Amino acid sequence: MTELGAVVWPPAPIRTERLVLREAEARDRAAFIELFASPEVGTYVGGHRPRNELEHAYPNFPGSASAFS
Repeated sequence: MTELGAVVWPPAPIRTERLVLREAEARDRAAFIELFASPEVGTYVGGHRPRNELEHAYPNFPGSASAFS
């Protein structure tokens, strides 16, 4: 395996015609809470969490890379 060397963090956004992957921002908090409170999404990520629990646990999103794991 080839050594990657130093990695810049956060990385620059990755852009395609339909998608931009970027670092999470404070404006994303509501969408992340909605996502992780969804029972449908929870089926694929180890179970959903109650919205009020997420609101209380993550008042200052983004706090860390593992904030919603």
